[in-house]
Amino acid sequence: MTSTGPSQDVGAPIPNNTEHAISVTLPTWEATVGYEEGQEWVVSQMKSGYPRFFIHQVIQELSKSIEAKYARNVERCMVFPSYNIAKRCREFIKQKSDNPSAIRRVLQLSTPPPATEEEKSRKIESTIGIVFFPPEEFPLAKQYWQHSGEGISSRMAEYVLKELFENAKKDPLRLKGRSKQELQAEQIKRKSPSITASMRSNSQSQNEEVETEFNNFIEQKYGRVLDLMFAEQAKLALRRRISGQAEKSEAQVSANLGKRGSHISESEVYLYPTGMAAIFNAHQALLGTYDPPKKSVCFGFPYVDTLNILRKFGPGCFFLGFGDDASLDDMERQLESGEMDIMGLFCECPSNPLLKTPNLKRIRELADKFNFAVVVDETVGNLLNISVLPYADMVVSSLTKVFSGDSNVMGGSLILNPASSKYAQLKEYFNQNYEDTYWAEDALYLERNSRDFESRSKKINRNAAEVVALLEQSPLIDQVFYPSISDTKKYYDELKAPEGGYGGLISFVFRNPEHAVTFFNSIQLHKGPSLGTNFTLACPYAILAHYQELDEVAKWGVDKNLIRISVGLENESELLGILRKSLDLCTSK
Repeated sequence: MTSTGPSQDVGAPIPNNTEHAISVTLPTWEATVGYEEGQEWVVSQMKSGYPRFFIHQVIQELSKSIEAKYARNVERCMVFPSYNIAKRCREFIKQKSDNPSAIRRVLQLSTPPPATEEEKSRKIESTIGIVFFPPEEFPLAKQYWQHSGEGISSRMAEYVLKELFENAKKDPLRLKGRSKQELQAEQIKRKSPSITASMRSNSQSQNEEVETEFNNFIEQKYGRVLDLMFAEQAKLALRRRISGQAEKSEAQVSANLGKRGSHISESEVYLYPTGMAAIFNAHQALLGTYDPPKKSVCFGFPYVDTLNILRKFGPGCFFLGFGDDASLDDMERQLESGEMDIMGLFCECPSNPLLKTPNLKRIRELADKFNFAVVVDETVGNLLNISVLPYADMVVSSLTKVFSGDSNVMGGSLILNPASSKYAQLKEYFNQNYEDTYWAEDALYLERNSRDFESRSKKINRNAAEVVALLEQSPLIDQVFYPSISDTKKYYDELKAPEGGYGGLISFVFRNPEHAVTFFNSIQLHKGPSLGTNFTLACPYAILAHYQELDEVAKWGVDKNLIRISVGLENESELLGILRKSLDLCTSK
């Protein structure tokens, strides 16, 4: 826990006081319902939110500035990190609109490049794409933003706003192109007599030592992410980190099977602004390489927007929500009979929130037999714990989650399997169509955050195992969902690296629904959307993700009172004590 503890204020950012936080505090069951219903007492207090659902204040400010200068009549706009993405959004609006003849247009704007070598540390030439549309079509534009994950990041919006519009506002934290972090660092220098005095010392060696100590402090406190010149090196480091870990896990799992692992270079790794953008672009790649495009299969109950992508873009999909062996039997029968003809199968490993692991070995066999691609989202399992690449043509992941851990930056990755029979075709597609739209500052933050990814993952695995044991022992709990106790454990273990674990995500259902509310409202943890954070994060998952379709998702095994916990790095005994206290409250009332 932090020294001040998790905020229990509705709408407060998670982490506390974080400008680019990716979660938001919904501290009670009632607040979560209020958020889903758009109740004023909740939405009016929202200072933050998950970035694909809540448009950050600085992005709203940038949009308003663009509309004020470039909009015609009452046009609204949506801002993206490239012209091509804005065009895709325009096409989506046109296809879904009831008024196909309405005028929609795309504008490209660029920030100036650095004029001197010195400016390269804090200035970078960047281009944005803006789609303008009638105001009544804003919900459609927002759908594209949410489903595709391709919207502009808050840090990029902050930079563009400063470069193109900010001078008129005279914001003291942005004067002369300097960042808020730089000014905070200078303020600390001025307010710290010991540091200031030491820097004035006649001893040069002492000055250097204190300067190093101060710089280390600033890096830990704010992140040494101010020098934009290093953005490309940060992206290369990220791609190498991902490919290296993927290759290591793949080699370990392959060795257990008596096989040789594949070499995975950084050239097979593609970075995206979000994990959902990686999934979206994997689907776009299949649409672009199959002629004609076909439907896909969504195998298992997935995170909501994966299904939205497959349903709303392209020919549609077959939804096999149970994701079990019987579903594979049925799929094989339909493929054999010709009732089903598909270009791809998308699945999570394990699934969110039910933590089921698909039989990837059999899926791969069917894919080879019936010529479809396999796309696996390994976000929940993570590439340190499991290796899914031998069974997939593309592996996607949300780097926002445990890879980052700090809950202050978004990111996604896509890995091409060089051993795939579809590799040459997919590689050619990405060579021609891939756009690097991952913002420089986001890459710098993510690179720093992920340096200790391996040690954090191991700690989370250990903590989660203890939490699962506690929940299983409680007579209040009806069902616990976790890979190590699932009836699909055998499939997870086929993928598990020798040093890997079962991840940090746990879902559970109380026998008495009232106990679920009591437990959630009383628990002294961070409460809001997202997962994979360095701190434990809880939410009433079905309410938060599927409030408008609770009866429908119940058909697939997702109880409306299901609680999901993403276990963090807290002291094990402290975390278990917090959970026990809230469990005890359920029986004391």
